[in-house]
Amino acid sequence: MRLETDEDKYGGINLMPLIDVVFLLLIFFLAATTFPDQEVELNLRLPDAKSGSAGKSGNQLLISLLPNDTMTMEGRTVTMEALRQKLDAAVARDKEQAVLIRGASSAQFGIGLQVLDTCRLAKIKKVNFAAEPANKD
Repeated sequence: MRLETDEDKYGGINLMPLIDVVFLLLIFFLAATTFPDQEVELNLRLPDAKSGSAGKSGNQLLISLLPNDTMTMEGRTVTMEALRQKLDAAVARDKEQAVLIRGASSAQFGIGLQVLDTCRLAKIKKVNFAAEPANKD
């Protein structure tokens, strides 16, 4: 004697468990993905500038200069030697690599100049500086 099943009654495969699994995977990947917000990475007081334009935030490496003579790249504190190695590796991957330098108003000029020199030694052609828009009076 054969009992009637849901497949026999409705004629097909039950897709509800498959939909549940896909939905759970979607939730897992959304929860596990981090979206970097580099501009909020450090609470820097950027200098004001009356000229300039809003830059593109595409494929740029972010270097932040802190007031205590340290610098960070992509959220991690780096030395000048480590910065050079990372920039060389970035240029090896992409010849058109761009760099955005953010410096606190109270950061030392010499550190910024060393970072700019390191970018030039690594053959980076696109170096931008971040600033706050000043009030145009």
